[in-house]
Amino acid sequence: MITKEQILKLAQEHLLDSPRFLVDLTVSSDNQIMLYIDGDESVSISECVDLSRHIEFSLDREEEDFALNVSSAGVDMPLKFIRQYKKYIGKNFDITLLTGEKILARLKDVNGDSIEVIPLKKNPNAKKGTPKKYKEGEPLTLTLDKIKQSKIEIIF
Repeated sequence: MITKEQILKLAQEHLLDSPRFLVDLTVSSDNQIMLYIDGDESVSISECVDLSRHIEFSLDREEEDFALNVSSAGVDMPLKFIRQYKKYIGKNFDITLLTGEKILARLKDVNGDSIEVIPLKKNPNAKKGTPKKYKEGEPLTLTLDKIKQSKIEIIF
């Protein structure tokens, strides 16, 4: 069986001197391998292909068959690392704290292991189509260890 440790080592080896990093990795009992990568800027398809080829050429299909899928961490995935937040300064987030409290907030800054956000409340007086859809609260600093889940608010 292919182990998570094997794949982790191969991925880290490939990403070592690049601006990309591993966000998530799963290896199922039937060798379905799924990797998600991210970077300080957007990740290209060719970068996913390069990592996939590196891993695929390092494993022997004759010895053990596997399915390999490498993808960039999409905007629908929760953010896991402080490094991921930097490129989203100014964007709105749906944040769930470990206490269960949910916050809609705009990311203001990233400092060390914490993020500074401005909580947003729906503006009941906002007219449809006006830019002041939310009222801003007082800035709030959150460390990642207090956040259960944080996702970018997707607006259509």
